[in-house]
Amino acid sequence: MKTRLSEDGTKLIATYELHPFDFDRSDKKLSDRIGVACVAAGRVQAWTFLRMLEFARIAAIRPLIKEHTGPQNDEATAFVRYQEVEFAPRFYAAVKPDSSLIMSTYLGYVGRSSLFYNYDIRSSTSNDVIGRSSTQMVRVNRQTRRPIAWPDALIENLSKEGLDRPTIPGAFKERPAPMFACKVTVNNSDIDVQQHTNQSVYLRYCLDAAAVGVRKNVFSVVKDTALCPIRKVGILYQREALIGDELTVEMWEDQGCAETLCFQIKRGEEDITQVTVQFYVEKAKL
Repeated sequence: MKTRLSEDGTKLIATYELHPFDFDRSDKKLSDRIGVACVAAGRVQAWTFLRMLEFARIAAIRPLIKEHTGPQNDEATAFVRYQEVEFAPRFYAAVKPDSSLIMSTYLGYVGRSSLFYNYDIRSSTSNDVIGRSSTQMVRVNRQTRRPIAWPDALIENLSKEGLDRPTIPGAFKERPAPMFACKVTVNNSDIDVQQHTNQSVYLRYCLDAAAVGVRKNVFSVVKDTALCPIRKVGILYQREALIGDELTVEMWEDQGCAETLCFQIKRGEEDITQVTVQFYVEKAKL
């Protein structure tokens, strides 16, 4: 990954060179599904893309945040509470081996204890925006895990007057009986530097579990999660999962939008993370 600051210093621009090993299995039917040419060499999996966003966000901390606050010694850390990614149909045509993904990362809404990173995603093959993402970060005390305020200098310098706080979805209001469920165990490779399960890992758990559900023909619309292109992903943190935890992934179709799958990850009776994934599907099946 190569990074640079925009001329006005408000954006970190990260460039990822894509190689064949970044891509999963091929999808020759993709052009029929979403009306654009497909990439025979496969596609970047959504959880891999989330890791790219994470690396860009980490690289942006120093120039976009610490530049205004300086070093902090107040026993604080920050975690991702909510993350949303949307892929345009042309994402799947533009992103191919030996091209590059270009992510412009910048701060949006800055509140008292949370802030939002926004991302505009482009490809080296086109200057069009092919994806967008937003990530809510919450600042907390390392010991108590309770929210604490960002430094005054950050709020004063970066809060934008008149900018509304983005709406974050709450816990699922309706949770029907799961259409399918399976268990996973948090492994050593699933945790991040804070010893917590990474959000990209939760998405992988969900999509792997959904692939098993597809083979059992439990969904009415989504018939191939391995190859069906993803339109939108939303991931909401609820509790922490640590190495060795046994988790249950429950899933069902959204009652008003069958091409959207809902996932609840649980540890026993505790809700850990909820995920929604909306797919591009064939019009004939809508």
